Amino acid sequence: MIIRNKTLITLLYLALELAPCYSLNVQVPFFLNHHPSLEQQNTLQLKTIYHHGSANGPIPKLFRRLELPQTAQKFSLKSKQGVMDRPSTADRNDLLLKMSQSNDRLVRWSTVAGEDKQYRAMQLESTIGILPDVTDRESIVSLAQMSNNAYLDIDLNNTEWYDLGSSWHLNNSFGWESDGLRGHLFANQDESLIVIGIKGTSGGLWTGGPTGEKDKINDNMLFSCCCARISRAWSPVCDCYQGNEYKCESSCLQEKISKAELYYDNALAIYKDAQDKYKNSTIWLTGHSLGGAIASLVGITFGVPTVTFEIPGDMLASERLHLPKGPGIDLPVWHFGHTADPIFVGVCNGPSSSCWYGGYAMETRCHTGKVCVWDTVKDNGWRVDIRSHRVRDVIDGILMKPEEFPLPNCVEEKDCQDCGLWEYYDDRDPVKTGTTSLATSTTDAATSTTDAATSTTDNVTTITLTTTADTRPSTTIHEPPTDPWPN
Repeated sequence: MIIRNKTLITLLYLALELAPCYSLNVQVPFFLNHHPSLEQQNTLQLKTIYHHGSANGPIPKLFRRLELPQTAQKFSLKSKQGVMDRPSTADRNDLLLKMSQSNDRLVRWSTVAGEDKQYRAMQLESTIGILPDVTDRESIVSLAQMSNNAYLDIDLNNTEWYDLGSSWHLNNSFGWESDGLRGHLFANQDESLIVIGIKGTSGGLWTGGPTGEKDKINDNMLFSCCCARISRAWSPVCDCYQGNEYKCESSCLQEKISKAELYYDNALAIYKDAQDKYKNSTIWLTGHSLGGAIASLVGITFGVPTVTFEIPGDMLASERLHLPKGPGIDLPVWHFGHTADPIFVGVCNGPSSSCWYGGYAMETRCHTGKVCVWDTVKDNGWRVDIRSHRVRDVIDGILMKPEEFPLPNCVEEKDCQDCGLWEYYDDRDPVKTGTTSLATSTTDAATSTTDAATSTTDNVTTITLTTTADTRPSTTIHEPPTDPWPN
């Protein structure tokens, strides 16, 4: 990957903070002329609703958009300029172009590399962007409310949807209550700032919900260690596991994920449509639970600032999708959560958990970007309980109580490891080694060394880095479920 000289970018950013913008005779990447101030208060309203049918739904190619009249509810967000890392403009444009030419074929970063299926290293650039102020409580409340509103239905009967996918003739609310991914798009008055809230898992984890079964398939494919192979009583989502052991064949798992149409792919389509329509706007993403995790993966794919709430660990899914990561990368992604939520902290597993009874294999706990954690168990005496996972509880029980729950600092997770009990092997390898982390076994582009080279092209200094995945051991290893596959 290639990262532009971050020191220079940081110095330019500091100069912007210390002097008026017009005093600098330099070109700053991603510096938007219609955002002249370093900090800005924005008022947004719901403008558009997206609905993308799932691959196994009643209308698999369903993709539609509903434009709304002006709504009464308003959301206040504070934006500021900051330094961030993101995929290069060339890489992002290349992926968007491939999506436009896809002809209903799945297009992800790994498919851009070429027909030889060799993954090329993604180029990253440090740049100055318009970011959400994650230290501003009112902004975090608004983003959480946007995430919550992504669950709420409006009266969609007798409405006229604009079809974005294959032609079909049931132009009403068919499929809305039972299938697919939803996105709620919010915009400020001049449409310079756009926020897309992605809908997460519906209803209760064990009672289902309007789209619960489809959400379950997506949850289990991306956020389980191997095909949601939990016990003999379960129906796994793929067959890459080995017998009744904690062994998983990596190339099989990678192939299954690459061929399965996931909510991630549907969310990419929603983002692309919004980006095409608002070419000169700043776009942010938000979401809760599965919706937040999907928003995070899209945000990493395109370098879009993303704020999530109570999501399962998304690091493993990011690696499986070959998204950029590595030491020193400052992704514009923030995850808010508390320690009483078993999904957020990665303990909603095992025969006694609610996720187990609901058919969810939520086994990941490591997050990308930065985590912003309220330690409600230690500091407030909360018990770990799946009922505290709901975003409404986060809003009412935490965000609306500033004296009891000040906003946490957002930091990068350290010493975190997913699926430490599993052994991942590859049938293509002549010699099988011992237990390895999936972070190293499924990321084909990763290497075992870190090399650096500096070059100068067109008076722009670049630093080329080849990085490894982070395989540092976890400080906390959860015990395996008790006898998951009894004889």
